[in-house]
Amino acid sequence: MKIKLLALFAVPVSATAQHPPARAQSNTSEIAIQDFIQKVNHTAADDDDNDSAGSATFRQRYQLDTQHFEPGGPILFVQSAEAGMPALNDSIFVDYAPKLGALVAVLEHRFFGDFRGGSYPSGYDPLNVSGGEFDSLTMDNVLQDGIEFVSWIKKTVLGAANSKVIYSGSSYGGFLAVAARLHHSDTFYGAIASSPALNSFGPLGSNIFKFDSTKWASDVYDSVSADASTKIKTAMLTFKRCIQDNNCDGELPDLNICKDSTALGYERLYRAVSHTYLAVSKFNYPWIDKYPTANPLNDLINKTLAATTAGQVLRVPLLAASWASNESVCINAFNSNVSRASVGDIESSQPAWTYIGCNYYPINDLSIPSDNVLPEAYARGPVDICLNSAWQSKDYGRENEYFLQKYAITNDFLDTTDKLLIVQNQYDRTAAIGSPILTVTDMLNHSRVILVDGTAHAEDTVSEAIEPRGLKPQMDQIRDIKLQHIKEWIGRGNQTQDSAATLVSVHGPVHMFNVLLLILLVLL
Repeated sequence: MKIKLLALFAVPVSATAQHPPARAQSNTSEIAIQDFIQKVNHTAADDDDNDSAGSATFRQRYQLDTQHFEPGGPILFVQSAEAGMPALNDSIFVDYAPKLGALVAVLEHRFFGDFRGGSYPSGYDPLNVSGGEFDSLTMDNVLQDGIEFVSWIKKTVLGAANSKVIYSGSSYGGFLAVAARLHHSDTFYGAIASSPALNSFGPLGSNIFKFDSTKWASDVYDSVSADASTKIKTAMLTFKRCIQDNNCDGELPDLNICKDSTALGYERLYRAVSHTYLAVSKFNYPWIDKYPTANPLNDLINKTLAATTAGQVLRVPLLAASWASNESVCINAFNSNVSRASVGDIESSQPAWTYIGCNYYPINDLSIPSDNVLPEAYARGPVDICLNSAWQSKDYGRENEYFLQKYAITNDFLDTTDKLLIVQNQYDRTAAIGSPILTVTDMLNHSRVILVDGTAHAEDTVSEAIEPRGLKPQMDQIRDIKLQHIKEWIGRGNQTQDSAATLVSVHGPVHMFNVLLLILLVLL
């Protein structure tokens, strides 16, 4: 059924915008980057002899924009996630602010940063990490950071004392948005979660959802171009076989690997190719971001169709991963970008992200079943999600259902939650493990899932300065739909304000088909 639905959503390569913009860094000088004094450990008792106790603090970076705020208006809060703090001007919330009389703020995640600095507790050096520094990197502390920050805003910004707070996050931050709404609803009045993974936890082979993410990616390739998908599948099987036979030099002569690069082994390049195929579709943005071209999936598909040999097919993702400016250049296995791709280190290279994946957010999106565009991998037995076994939490090896119950993110829990909007995107394989089955309803106060066609991972979160209106009609629609939800939540909408209104009953399980059918009705 999912394959058929993807075909309905498929956007031909030629249908994309002819002149997509390159993503430029926003001018953050207009909105000052400031420091908020945050507790290192919100749950520890005061103890002057313990650096991680309740009395210890660190500087957490934030940006705050009050230029459109009207007394009593909402607080639109963005929690950054697995990277340094994004520029506030990049967020769609900045576009909503004048329409809502809202204040907009972004808070950097503890232990993350960028070339400008970071929100690092005392003594933490991201370039020299042993692991003991992460004792205070807990989900409870991260959520409490947001609570303390917005509480401070309410106390210090005139007219904000009674403002309703709308929490927003993307990717892992989308998971935090769901958790914040579920567990801290007294602080966060509503939440919009973009591209969260909410299923397929843990490394166990018994996880029945472990293949869903890569199945989705395979379906995306098939729906965009069945011919290119077939060529990729054939080339990858050739690559896998030649590694087993120790004959890649002979099997793939036009892969054109630089001299001495094969000293690191072809397995490393194979992993880089596999991870890049999965990531190119996920991050298929109409601007330059993870890869050197806008619309990288379409670029990869077109170059794959033009390739005539397996080696030429496999060069396409390797050139994209390496950011090579000359497409005839030999593939350098020592390239730092290729190295990152070989370990799947595409979303974030920060040590804190590795720790989170070993601790409280171990998502398995690596397992590949047979009959996939990519060869079978991690299909039997446990999967090494955690790249540093010393950082594994006591819960790390638990079953998926344990995490769903622990975080209260089962379908039943989420279906009884109000003022929660989950947005997933068609090109993003996270949609397969982040789309809970909820009651189909047009009530905006009820928890809802919306799948947006022709969009990439968390693309719906970017401002019109990044992706202008008119570039993709579906982006204009989802922006308006999200704004409509917020208006309804804060009492400015057209529906009943009784969030406990009786919903149309649904007999039996609500299948994904029902959810996607709702999306078609909403977005048409």
